[in-house]
Amino acid sequence: MPGDETTRSDASPAGTPVEVRVRADHGRLPVLRAVAETVAILADLTLDHVSDVKLAVDEICSALVTKAAVDADVVCRFDATATVLGVHVSADTTTDRVPDERGFGWHVVRTLTDTVSVTHEPLRNGGFHTTVAFSKARDVT
Repeated sequence: MPGDETTRSDASPAGTPVEVRVRADHGRLPVLRAVAETVAILADLTLDHVSDVKLAVDEICSALVTKAAVDADVVCRFDATATVLGVHVSADTTTDRVPDERGFGWHVVRTLTDTVSVTHEPLRNGGFHTTVAFSKARDVT
C-alpha cells in the first residue's frame, strides 16, 4: 500500500543511523535494496562494496520474509562511521532456523560482508525476533 514504508534519517548517513521499515512481503524488497544502495553510496563505499551491501541486504531480507510471522515487518538499520557501514536487518519469524546458515545464500552473505552474525530472541506469543547484523568496511586510502 502507498505510504506503507517509513524512513527515518536525522542528518547525514555518516554517524547518523538510517532506518527503514516495510511489511514483510517479497513485493517490498525493491524498497530495501534501493535504500541499502543509497546509504552505501552516501557512506562513500566503492561501487563494488555498494553492490555487496545491496546483495547482502537482498539475500537476508528474502530469507527473513520467507519465514516471517503474519503481519510482520522487516526493519533495516544502517549505521555509517568513517570506516565501516553496519547493517542490522530484523523481523519476527516463525522459526529460529532463518537464515539457513548451511545454505548457498548464507555463503553468499558471508562472502560479501566483513562480519556477520545472527541472533534469535524468543517471543512471548511464539516465534522469534531474528536479527542479522553485518558490516562492510570502507576502503580508506
